[in-house]
Amino acid sequence: MSAILRLARSGLRGGNRASAIATVLVAALATVGVVAGFSVRGQGGPEVDRIYQQAGRPDLVVYGTPQTLEGLRRDEAFAETSPVTPFVDAAVTFGPDSVDARIAALPADPAGVGRPLLRSGAWPGPGATGEVVLDQAAATEEGVRPGDQVRITIDGRPATMTVVGTAVDLTDCFYPDCDPIRLFVDPAALAALAPAPGSVTVAPGPATGPGPTTQTALLIARLTEPDRADAVAARLGTRNGVVGVQPWPDTRDDILVRDRIFGASLAGFGVFVLLAAAFVVAGTATARLLARRREIALLQTVGYTTRQIITGLVGESLLLGAVGVLVGWVIGTLLAPFLQVGLGGALGRPGLRIEPLSLLGSAALVGAILGAATLIPARRAARQPVSDVLRDAPPRTAAPARVARLLDRLRLGPAYRYGLGTVLTRPGRSALTAAALAVAVAAIVVGGGFTATMDRLVAEPARVGDPYDALVVVDHGTDPAALAGRLAGTPGASGWYSQTDRRTTLGDQTFLSRAIGGDPADAGFIVREGRPLRAAGEAIVGYGLLRRFNLQVGDTVTVRAGDTPLTLTIVGWYSETEDGGELLMYRAEMLPGVPPDAYLVSTGPGGTPEALAAALRDRLGPDVTVHARESDPDGLGMFTVAMRLLAVLVLAVSLANLAATLLTGSRERSRTLGVLRTVGFTVRQTLAQSATGGAALGLAAGIVGLPIGLLLLHVLANQVTIGIGAGPGLTEQPAWSLLAATVPATVLAGALAGVLATHRLSRTSASALVRWE
Repeated sequence: MSAILRLARSGLRGGNRASAIATVLVAALATVGVVAGFSVRGQGGPEVDRIYQQAGRPDLVVYGTPQTLEGLRRDEAFAETSPVTPFVDAAVTFGPDSVDARIAALPADPAGVGRPLLRSGAWPGPGATGEVVLDQAAATEEGVRPGDQVRITIDGRPATMTVVGTAVDLTDCFYPDCDPIRLFVDPAALAALAPAPGSVTVAPGPATGPGPTTQTALLIARLTEPDRADAVAARLGTRNGVVGVQPWPDTRDDILVRDRIFGASLAGFGVFVLLAAAFVVAGTATARLLARRREIALLQTVGYTTRQIITGLVGESLLLGAVGVLVGWVIGTLLAPFLQVGLGGALGRPGLRIEPLSLLGSAALVGAILGAATLIPARRAARQPVSDVLRDAPPRTAAPARVARLLDRLRLGPAYRYGLGTVLTRPGRSALTAAALAVAVAAIVVGGGFTATMDRLVAEPARVGDPYDALVVVDHGTDPAALAGRLAGTPGASGWYSQTDRRTTLGDQTFLSRAIGGDPADAGFIVREGRPLRAAGEAIVGYGLLRRFNLQVGDTVTVRAGDTPLTLTIVGWYSETEDGGELLMYRAEMLPGVPPDAYLVSTGPGGTPEALAAALRDRLGPDVTVHARESDPDGLGMFTVAMRLLAVLVLAVSLANLAATLLTGSRERSRTLGVLRTVGFTVRQTLAQSATGGAALGLAAGIVGLPIGLLLLHVLANQVTIGIGAGPGLTEQPAWSLLAATVPATVLAGALAGVLATHRLSRTSASALVRWE
């Protein structure tokens, strides 16, 4: 055992230190990619589940009249409920825009079901009528802090209140993905803000559509069987006096919509990281052993057995890998919170999550690759004739002769001939190095394609189900016909359509449906199969709903939208990301007499959402709330930045491997380089031969990686767009400039790595190189 330990330690001393450091670096970079990728993929869901538990497990939110909700509190499905909570419908002004808001009194029981969670500041004091606690996500998005003042409008009556704190509320997903934003005040303040003394007359909850001008409230329940939230929501949604039901699984999915996008993409990019790690670690370990052939032969001459040599070499590689894994695990763990997307400002940046399982998993992965990569060449090196190794005899194969004949045909100069020959005479090592770099090329191509795809989704919002530029929300007393006439005369407006949302049931499952009014031609949804929605009795569905219920174009379904039964024929499916694409649309004529929730207006050529929103405010006056469409739906810009970082990480791993391989190869050939220097090789020729070898590896990697990247882009991007509900077929090709530059860039990177790897040896004297040990 002591002999094996001495052998393992010898590999970490002297001339092998540089290659040992390279092995540690490669293992660390590979571990960073694996740990950071899987940490980011899994950190959003647990964080949301944690605050769900802190909030008393709000499994179901029911909107309706106070009398109806009081009766529901005794429902057998409920384990515990909050008090029936009246609320006021309002608008909060942030800069030039107003945002729909819901103002509720603070819960009487601070430990009850669905309680808001205070994140900063304090709750309003008893009897304080000018203090408010603001939605944490809205406060972060708009830069509002405790002590700031906000302007609130209720039924046309403005009020200014002081923000004393921020809180997280789980009755709906977070702003800006969902509204209304939620505000909390003292009961005395709610009574002062109410439209009429002693009463609270408000609009229904989210995704429910307008109701009569009566008192409306909400009830939050914890279920005895949380897994049956959808079934309970479907049953309660048909009760008289219930205007909407929101089950926690739907809310959770909405909260994690961006996380779902990012997680689906990380699953694809994780393949690249793992492949890069495998090729890189295997190539580096093989190169290190080839560089130590003479050392192994000398150890055999002094009595080391083949088993001792193999065990010592494998132990040395595992020790280096363990150091690299530990360093990479620490870096990846520290990096993961900064890569979080999907939860907006509601929860803040996640804290550090120390996950020993990710350390053990990474160690097992890298250890298995290192062990296998070291064992095979170690057995081969230990079994070579000692005399042949010590006198640098060429390998007993016909490969060098075939390589020489090939190089003779190319008629290259001596430096280029020798550099290319070193690559061709080590086909195994060269293949591993080129494969790792090809994985990086494929990752860059896929990353460029993902970026182009997401940029197209941002530039064309109809691809994510938002074919409009401005949203108009009106009071329930507004005459729809009069408003439609005023919309048509707005400068810069090219068309509009209306929508009315309903929580809808099919069997015992619930989802969102939307009644579309106005001119069907103005609802410019991108229908991917079938045809657009035109008449009553027809429906188009998002791809997510198509998959969830195993539906097809041409099917007829019977659903219940709120308390209205509808029989619809599916005439097409379209691109939609809201609720993961689980959305059904039908014509507003099927809800006669029901006024729309909102009007969605499109601008003409050259117009902008902001300019259209300003024109609508001027045209329609203060009785409506107008929102310009977000230019970055669902935070896709953050997503593309993160994906570029991951692609760069894979590239860094592969370039580190290329440099390490060329470095160890140069050290292996040091004595041969010394001989060449004695017969007239110049420093420039020495650098040229190494650059030629690196360029050859880069050329092979570019030629192989480019088509593989294009193929994988379509496979992985389709999985991502399917995962977010938009459906397949939305993939965009990377920029042609990127594709054209890929192969030249890999050739140049290989040449530069070759120059850097040989720079020190090129300036070493010939006598020192010949004596190199």
